[in-house]
Amino acid sequence: MMLLVSSTSSFTAKPTATNMLAINRRCKVKPDLRDKFLTAIKEHQQSTRRNEDNLQFIIGQDVEDENTFYIHEEFTNLSAFQDHILTSHSAKFDEFMKVHDPLEEAQDMCFYHPREENEDTMTTKRPINKNSFGLNVNLYPKESVRDEFLQVISNNKKGTDADEKLALQYTYGESVGVKGMSEGYPNTFHFHEQYIGKNH
Repeated sequence: MMLLVSSTSSFTAKPTATNMLAINRRCKVKPDLRDKFLTAIKEHQQSTRRNEDNLQFIIGQDVEDENTFYIHEEFTNLSAFQDHILTSHSAKFDEFMKVHDPLEEAQDMCFYHPREENEDTMTTKRPINKNSFGLNVNLYPKESVRDEFLQVISNNKKGTDADEKLALQYTYGESVGVKGMSEGYPNTFHFHEQYIGKNH
């Protein structure tokens, strides 16, 4: 995906998850409702980012399909997200989605607790980098290679965070369930990555 919208403002064999809650979404929008959807989601983004417990809310457009959008959100914890969905601006966005029905298909929504994040990323709101390339990825390792998989991913994150000058973010975690919204799936890992510039 290409990020495009602005808003207000050591080795571990088994890396631990934080209390943060991250969400990856994929929304395929009806072409005739694209502009209305973007207006509504940007307004929702701006209102959400005013919440101190929201650490990130970015929207990206698919590089090949202008009507497919990817959303990545981070909250300090599950309770903060649950409070968020009870806000008036969340209710307003939900009402827009209900009344206008802008999606061609049900949105994909994945919840996870990011692993191996430092204190700053767990407490500080991330900036929106409009001139960056991002991707959301799902990986499904076999149970038999789970530990080896986590070791490789842990090393990938450490190397990306420390050595890749064009890397802005490497966030990953295992699927978790959120009551009434999504089931958690074992050995299902979700990623959100961002890099400076275009497709790397």
